[in-house]
Amino acid sequence: MYKDIFKTDTSDYKFIAIQALFLVTFGLASLVKWNSGGVPEAFIQQFGSTWLAALPLGLALPYYLIAVAETLIFVLFLLSLFRLEWLATSDKMYLRLGLIISLFLFVILAYGLRLTGQYGGKANTFFYFGVTLFSLYITEKETA
Repeated sequence: MYKDIFKTDTSDYKFIAIQALFLVTFGLASLVKWNSGGVPEAFIQQFGSTWLAALPLGLALPYYLIAVAETLIFVLFLLSLFRLEWLATSDKMYLRLGLIISLFLFVILAYGLRLTGQYGGKANTFFYFGVTLFSLYITEKETA
């Protein structure tokens, strides 16, 4: 597999771009959450009057579930990069799994924004979902 690295077609590099985009997006998002020192006041203000505040552990549960999901997605894309899944000949298991979990996370984030009436943010999240779905389509199409 590693000897194939020198036989790459430039079309393989679109997968590096996909990996880099999601590594940056979820790596930075999870890093901020884990370094926040707890559930941020802005998160509490945004969701404090919703049903999410009544969950066991309060708003810490959804906040840290999102942080865990973002971290998991980051790790999956990192594994994808190190496994050379950007090569056309490679199995893109981690790349596909990262994209699929990203879709579900964007649904969760969109729901939270809709729940609190932040329609502009929800529209942005819908765009992220679409780009992720398109990335998954490209990945599936190329590996089929």
